[in-house]
Amino acid sequence: MAFRLNKKSIITLLLTGVIMTAAETTAFAEVVGRGVDVNSVKGPTVGTEANASVNTGFGPGAKTSSSYTYRLDYTTKASLNASTVVSGYARVSRAELNPYDPTKINITIDAAALVGQVNEVYLFDMKPYEMDLGSRSDYLMARDIGDGKITVTMDLFKEDGSNRLFDAFVLAVPYNDGYYIVSNRCYISNPEAIAADQSPALNLGKKGLMVDPNIIDDAIDLNIKHAFIAITTSQLFGNGINYNFEGKTYSFDSGLINQLDQEINRLSASGIAVTAGIVNGWNTQQPDLYRPGTAVQSQDAALYYGFNVETKEGFQMVKAIASFLANRYNGHNSHGKVTNWVIGNEINNQFWNYVGNYGVEEYTRIFQRTFRVFYNAIKSVSAHDNVMFSLDYYWTIPTESGSVAKYAGKDVLDTFASLDEEEGRTNWALAIHPYPYPLTDPVFWDDESSGKVTQDVTTPVVSYINLKVLTDYMHNSQMLDNSGSVRNIFMTEQGFTSVKNLSKEAQTEQAAAVAYGHYIVENNPDIDAYMLSRQLDNSGETKDGLYFGLSTTGSDGSLLAKPAREVFKYIDDPAQSLQASEFAKAVIGINDWSDVIPGFHL
Repeated sequence: MAFRLNKKSIITLLLTGVIMTAAETTAFAEVVGRGVDVNSVKGPTVGTEANASVNTGFGPGAKTSSSYTYRLDYTTKASLNASTVVSGYARVSRAELNPYDPTKINITIDAAALVGQVNEVYLFDMKPYEMDLGSRSDYLMARDIGDGKITVTMDLFKEDGSNRLFDAFVLAVPYNDGYYIVSNRCYISNPEAIAADQSPALNLGKKGLMVDPNIIDDAIDLNIKHAFIAITTSQLFGNGINYNFEGKTYSFDSGLINQLDQEINRLSASGIAVTAGIVNGWNTQQPDLYRPGTAVQSQDAALYYGFNVETKEGFQMVKAIASFLANRYNGHNSHGKVTNWVIGNEINNQFWNYVGNYGVEEYTRIFQRTFRVFYNAIKSVSAHDNVMFSLDYYWTIPTESGSVAKYAGKDVLDTFASLDEEEGRTNWALAIHPYPYPLTDPVFWDDESSGKVTQDVTTPVVSYINLKVLTDYMHNSQMLDNSGSVRNIFMTEQGFTSVKNLSKEAQTEQAAAVAYGHYIVENNPDIDAYMLSRQLDNSGETKDGLYFGLSTTGSDGSLLAKPAREVFKYIDDPAQSLQASEFAKAVIGINDWSDVIPGFHL
């Protein structure tokens, strides 16, 4: 154990790199020198109270500095390793709803490392925004430590009618005038046990599309089995729909919600599994949506922001949003059914999830605790909905452009899996975006010539041609779900431009890529579905020379199909697939699909 610092001590840090006054250096250096990661005390971080003045902006577009109070997180491994209160630390290894009576929580604790040091241990519950116990004395139970092997059963529902579904459990020991945390935090890992809907997730095939809400009939005509839509939470708020949640009323925009209702209901009523991507835009009227001290960025720097579960108000709001969406789109009403949920977008790039300048572990911890709120809210309504996060195609290198913090996808994936294991292992799913490299060339079958795409786990980029690198990696034991199976993997965004290298017409290559890409996915048993980007060319992309649409718009506003549309429509039809894709062999330079896809089958 490492430093002697009372849990209520105040450390004043001036952080604009990490700059401290001389009076503050000793305490800070002692903390860091004894094993606490410097990243855990950097920026507007989760987490003994500290007053900080921090430039919360990062890169172009950062406009303001903010002063605020934050706390070091006393439930992380770094903090536990640095404690001088006890030698070693306990582990809350499991918190699960009893499968036979899901109103009961079974909690398993290993406190063997504390035997001989303390006589009693105390179990507390904590909210995501709580980082220590402060002056709390409302422990849930006290136990003689015995041999350190402890099992506890708690009620899910409290006497006041609230529940512990979003609470973490920690072990503590008496210290000075309060209690000191001596374990990890552990959340309920199987919220699905309490769900009223236990029906399996809809998945009638692998072919899917990022749909345009204005031409849904065209999407349905393409015989898709999956549809991707985006929901920006910052736009949800308004008037017309009141949602009462835990004693507070939230007002949502009836115009937007009704539009979502129509879109989701039309798709799901057609037997299509709907995947919703949940992102958090900037809304000056809803400051609780954002982490304390977050500065708005220029749209060139960051388009979306991380959710805030680090204040009581933010946590309540995020819970309310997640609960509203999960219940409204549960499939048991006239609003339709969302089957799959993607929380955030390409989380290894803060352009889509801006929270400030952090190392990968602290950044991922911030995201992971938000993710768990959405996960528990959704899975407690519909047990078998897939709740996932997405990564872009940068695997062992960070994104090559942009001014905000970014990370290698594999690093974020590994860190997320480790944190999930540490705080209560769930059945999260994974979404990936294996576009061709570079984006401007639809011919992904020559991606290896770029030098950024290889067939081993050290590959900088994962595209279609080396997709198996990622899916094979998900067979590693630390990546498996709670049943020991490979997690569900969805390709929720990837596509092929019909204009090559910004200028050359490449509609034939685009069509060939659609066929080849489908066959790769169909022959990879680890991929549950793919959603092609996109149904119609998007002006935000075409200005950069990217024409991903299966169709484009004529000068008169009419829909003009590209050759890729016809290929996509029939590519999963056993009676017509090979005929629809025959032309692609010559484009790719093969005689048979088995030349490039071992064991090829439709």
